[in-house]
Amino acid sequence: MIYNLIFSPLNNFIYFTHMKRFLPVVCVLSCTLLSCLGGKKTVKEHKTVMLDSVVVSANDKKFIYREAAPKIWEITNNKVALYFNLKEKTAEGNVWIDMHPYFYATDSLTLDAKGMKIYSVTLVDYDTHTPVLYTYTNDEIKIKFEKQYHSNEKIKLLIHYLAMPYANSTGGSAAISDDRGLYFINTDNSIPGKPVQIWTQGETEANSHWLPTIDKPNTRFTTEIALTVPDSFETLSNGYLAERSKPKDGLRTDTWKMDMPIQAYVAMFAIGKFSIVKDQWRGKDVNYYVEPAFEKYARKMFEHTPEMIEHFSNITGVPYPWNKYDQVVVRDYVSGAMENTSATLHGEFLNQNFRELADKNNEDVVSHELFHQWFGDYVTCESWSNLTVNESFADYGEQLWRRYKYGDEKADVLAYEDLHIYLQSAKYSDPTLVRFYYADKEQMFDRTTYQKGGAILHCLNQMIGDSAFYKAMQIYLTKNALHSAEATNWRLAVEEATGQDWNWYFNQWYYHEGHPVLDITYTYDDDSKQLIVKAKQEDSAYTYRLPLKVAIIYGNVKTIVDWDLQKREETFFYDYKNGVKPVIVPDVTHRLVGELNEEKTPAQRLIQYKACNDYVNRIQAVGSSYKKFSDSCSQEIMGLALADKMGSVRAFALQKLRTQKNKKWKDKWLPAVIEIAKTDENRNARYEAISILGDWNITDAKPFISKAVFDSSYMVSGGALTVLYKLDPDTAHLLAARIVNMDPKATLYTSAWQIIGAKAHDDDVVLFENELSKLHSGNAQFGLAGSLFTYALNVNNDISFGKAVNMFVRFAEEQDVKAYRSGMESYVIQLYKSYKGKTELAKGDNKVHLQQRTDLIKDSIDKMIATEKDPENVKTMKEIMKG
Repeated sequence: MIYNLIFSPLNNFIYFTHMKRFLPVVCVLSCTLLSCLGGKKTVKEHKTVMLDSVVVSANDKKFIYREAAPKIWEITNNKVALYFNLKEKTAEGNVWIDMHPYFYATDSLTLDAKGMKIYSVTLVDYDTHTPVLYTYTNDEIKIKFEKQYHSNEKIKLLIHYLAMPYANSTGGSAAISDDRGLYFINTDNSIPGKPVQIWTQGETEANSHWLPTIDKPNTRFTTEIALTVPDSFETLSNGYLAERSKPKDGLRTDTWKMDMPIQAYVAMFAIGKFSIVKDQWRGKDVNYYVEPAFEKYARKMFEHTPEMIEHFSNITGVPYPWNKYDQVVVRDYVSGAMENTSATLHGEFLNQNFRELADKNNEDVVSHELFHQWFGDYVTCESWSNLTVNESFADYGEQLWRRYKYGDEKADVLAYEDLHIYLQSAKYSDPTLVRFYYADKEQMFDRTTYQKGGAILHCLNQMIGDSAFYKAMQIYLTKNALHSAEATNWRLAVEEATGQDWNWYFNQWYYHEGHPVLDITYTYDDDSKQLIVKAKQEDSAYTYRLPLKVAIIYGNVKTIVDWDLQKREETFFYDYKNGVKPVIVPDVTHRLVGELNEEKTPAQRLIQYKACNDYVNRIQAVGSSYKKFSDSCSQEIMGLALADKMGSVRAFALQKLRTQKNKKWKDKWLPAVIEIAKTDENRNARYEAISILGDWNITDAKPFISKAVFDSSYMVSGGALTVLYKLDPDTAHLLAARIVNMDPKATLYTSAWQIIGAKAHDDDVVLFENELSKLHSGNAQFGLAGSLFTYALNVNNDISFGKAVNMFVRFAEEQDVKAYRSGMESYVIQLYKSYKGKTELAKGDNKVHLQQRTDLIKDSIDKMIATEKDPENVKTMKEIMKG
């Protein structure tokens, strides 16, 4: 599972409001760091809670031990036949469940069956069907048999049921924004132009919305899934297409079989009018299911998938274990992507044309979900407490692919970004990686499990080397194949591969919360001709063992030495050599899963930049010296960075240069900036350079900027349009109004609509109405909502204002996905708060006018509350309005 690309903006609104740190909803970002995190903590406040020494409330879910689900019964096979009512959004099903007691004899069985109507439960013995007594309460089927069954006795149950996934409200998390399990997309054809689709999302425990089962991560079974669908539709499920019936009355039944046991949450199917683009790996089918409009882009969207399979097969020592690998893109998906075994499902963000793909593809998502086919599917976490053995590996799989395919620079950029995403989130919550105590399983899908876990694997890989790391993966996957496992199994594999004890490593990284903060100080003692280096572990309740690689630089000579830090404070001494003072680069290979603080002069940073040719060391040098341009060494660092062979370094240097206010330094670097803006092959660098021209108000650049609006890169053209708005707002607005009718994408789309929203011309409301009429997904509508919000804040015409508000309300009512719906609702709430504040400060006729707008918004919110089906959203909106 990749982190959700959207989240619940309404919940995010509440979080920041309660924290007295309100984040304007218009600035909501995908994959926010804070949408599901609690109150801010400093690292010093982190403590390990010993439950046997404290008294806690039985109602405090944070202190409930989360054990692996007990295995009373073992399901060996599910054979399910589903018939869909597209209008009612229900599925009538029959499921034949083969099972036996796991070990102990038992006469009772409990199955998860969420939001269903149960028609019958029958015990099948050859041709004999015997009804069994059952109760159905609290989303569970409880069965009491007339006898005890032993582990060697197999039984077959037949359950006839109706799945009603839309009958009740849903939950969700930051990673998986809705847990309905089974989704009907536009199956009533109420939205013209939007495709009709049906698809499933099982993680964490939502497949029991359409399949009565034991819905736990340590449940595994083979599957046979028969789907009766309109003959014009394609279907996809786990395993292989075993049978396709002849159409009758416009319907057809496709039967898919998975003959290797898979965990309950990855059973899947997807139904829709897909084009199937075929590929192969070692004779196995590798297919891409996409909407017909994206058929010509599919190979580029999923570029390198067969090569990824080959690479991951090689480094794990386990050839891709499933019979095929399909990928499908669906509408209104409630997460980023999902690693269903042999059939990954992606959200529509993956749909991109060639121009979008040239700017930024989603290859990291593709590699993440593919690596899950080994880590998560072939071997699965025994419980959600051990989710790290799924998600941390998938996160690190992105880096492994980048390093193999594109080299160290691309991988280092990702590793650096991931680490700092985790460190930013750690300011608010920094729990243990393996977590046996939590309030809700959905909380496991956080930056600790993903980014911190990936960084810990990266550190371990560096310490033991590639050969040992790959061998450990092979041992882990082979010994636990088609079973569940936990972090301990991974540790044992590492120990078997290396012949060393790794308890210390796993204890500090997997079972301790927080992270190290390492402060390094340098003192040059000219009397003793020595550099004295002190390394202190600050702000952490735990003393970490940190084996780091350290660079000792004398002039142009660099030597790598080892530091094995095991104390709170350690001191190192380095002699001057022939009068040359050494410069230290601690953690030169970037193993540290934590913070490193040091003070270096620009001269020392310049030495670091020249001696270290990797991305992280160079941007560290740029980042610590760009504010000190009065120093010649800082100037030299910037000059080197702007000409660096790594485009990512050039782009980073330009980001820092954007903040420069001093005219002297602007004049110095302007020629280089213009040259990069015009000719740099790196799109990110060109974008940053063009943005600087706007920030520095370089009016002479207007002709070039106007031309750059039509650059082949959406990123560059969007950046140029934004800059043009700063230099010539009226011309930029005219261009934006033309561009939005030319089907722009990505950055250009965002820039054009932001300009239209900011200018807020009375008649531009028609542009919004036309655009929203073409957007057939909540994700796309939500992408436009920020600009519509800005428009509603600034437009003068009351009729245009009313239409803008009504658009929010209409699209909130149309959304089935809770996250999209609450997103629209949050915009209207913030609009109400903004106008209410303006009204309180206004006087005279203006006050009356603003009050009328405020009342109109309030009426709209009352309407949303009346039509909102989710009790949680209703409660939230009412609480905010009261506040």
